[in-house]
Amino acid sequence: MGRASRAQAAEHREQIVAAASRMFREQGFEVSLAELTGAAGLTPGGFYRQFRSKDALQGEATERAFQELRALLAGFEAAGDGDRAAAREALIDHYLSPEHRDGAATGCPASALGTDVARQPPGSPAKEGYVRGVRDLAGWLAGAAPDTAAHPHADEADDSSVSDDALTTLSTMVGALVLARATAGSPLSERLLTAAHTAVATSDR
Repeated sequence: MGRASRAQAAEHREQIVAAASRMFREQGFEVSLAELTGAAGLTPGGFYRQFRSKDALQGEATERAFQELRALLAGFEAAGDGDRAAAREALIDHYLSPEHRDGAATGCPASALGTDVARQPPGSPAKEGYVRGVRDLAGWLAGAAPDTAAHPHADEADDSSVSDDALTTLSTMVGALVLARATAGSPLSERLLTAAHTAVATSDR
């Protein structure tokens, strides 16, 4: 394969992963290969030249979604000049907002992919990436250093940076967002976001 062909293949792979990351978060893992490749401007036949299976794509798309989340966290830290308390407050404001509720395709994979990943077998690419991502997010909430929280392949046995308080905060945020999306269009949806915001913001004081 020539240099131009390799570059084109890499571009096609990038397009599929990016499209899958968005579509899986918005519609779940049941999105068809035809829909995924169509969204990337490719043909279904080209998929298997890039990936061994749809499971492999699910794993890469999950990793990609958590990479976007890590970039968001880094952005909050930069905006706060490294003030973790300010960055944490910014995350809570963003996470429990109507805009995030209504933007699953580009939102947090912990909430958007949880139900689908729960159906995956232990050791599957998507489950492994999801566990790493959730651990990183909880670690960041617990105050882990930015370079540790942003590392997708940190030692999976090391949960020392993840406190029970951080896990409680994360569970409250993710659970509220899932319920708010499920009840969107009703007054209950807004109340769920507001109640969770009050609970986690108060716990930070």
